[in-house]
Amino acid sequence: MTDDGSPFAADLCVIIQGRGLNVRRIYAAEVDDIDFPEKISGLVIAAPFKGTDDRFLENAFLLLKNAAPALRRAAAAGGAICATVSRLDGAFGCGIATNLTDPLSGGLAGLAKTAAREWPDISFRAIDLGEFPGTAAMARSLAAELFRSGPLEVGLTHHERVTLDIAELAAAPANDSSIICRGDVVIMTGGGRGVTAATAVALTEACRPLLLLLGRSPEPATEPSWLSGLGEESQIKRAIIEHAGGKLHPRDIEERYRAIIAGREIRVTLARIAASGGQAIYRSVDIRDMSAVKAILDEIRRDHGPVRGIIHGAGILADRLIADKSREQFALVYSTKVEGLRSLLSATREDDLRFLAIFSSITGRFGRVGQVDYAIANEVLNKLT
Repeated sequence: MTDDGSPFAADLCVIIQGRGLNVRRIYAAEVDDIDFPEKISGLVIAAPFKGTDDRFLENAFLLLKNAAPALRRAAAAGGAICATVSRLDGAFGCGIATNLTDPLSGGLAGLAKTAAREWPDISFRAIDLGEFPGTAAMARSLAAELFRSGPLEVGLTHHERVTLDIAELAAAPANDSSIICRGDVVIMTGGGRGVTAATAVALTEACRPLLLLLGRSPEPATEPSWLSGLGEESQIKRAIIEHAGGKLHPRDIEERYRAIIAGREIRVTLARIAASGGQAIYRSVDIRDMSAVKAILDEIRRDHGPVRGIIHGAGILADRLIADKSREQFALVYSTKVEGLRSLLSATREDDLRFLAIFSSITGRFGRVGQVDYAIANEVLNKLT
């Protein structure tokens, strides 16, 4: 189990050793140097007592990736369990009037839920710890849960044990006094394409804000005449090759094709917003770059006033199984979501924001094969929000 930096880890080890098992405490930060035995019957990844950070979540992913072969060998020989332990409120952030002191630890549930889909032979548990009178009582409760069958997600406090379920909620009634007024500046990341583009059009039709769409794609330019009338992928790629002025690698052809399609989608979005009587500005930026985001917002404020709302829908995918995913791939997917939100909040800290909305994903709720980074990032955003 990972050492959380508090007496809790020692207390839990004593309890488990009392059941006749061998326990070894490890440090997530040393993941690249840990030599795992041939078989591991259990792995407990506990959020740090002083708070989770991005690097811990990255190391937790790598820890499970490296330990999985030993866990699977133990599973085939009789059984194996992997549990993640977050510290939210004992209800995964769904408690009433609770304060989440370590929201990033919520990302661990995304790790467990995705791994459960990729390695069904291992028993996975996502456990969230709330208030306890002391670390010994917390350790006893967690130890009991580790040796108990139950749902994948379980929250524990000193007086209850809870799990999560899905419920359909009726839409809340619209407020007569809208929090968004005509001309208010609203930031939308990922707003030039996809589902957030559709949201941008709907928002324009409802209240006519000024939309600042931030995305990774270059700002759309007028297409060359040789692309006129071409819509099929094969036609566009053939034209790219013919007008390249030299030999292209297949990867270069694909990148140029994607850039053309992205530009078209952005132009369509801007046109739909204008047709709805609204106004939108598109800017190309890496939203993880705080200084670049701040520079764009400074320009927008000078011309259009303060920012009133943020809709964070940006995200990228690098689908790979946990066993095949690299640290760099994980970091790129994770940081676009999480560091992107931090960048937006930092750049608008002086604005009188009226709302913050994020686009999450069923990948975070249920886990999905190949998307462990996306699941963790979305669970973190859920708790941060």
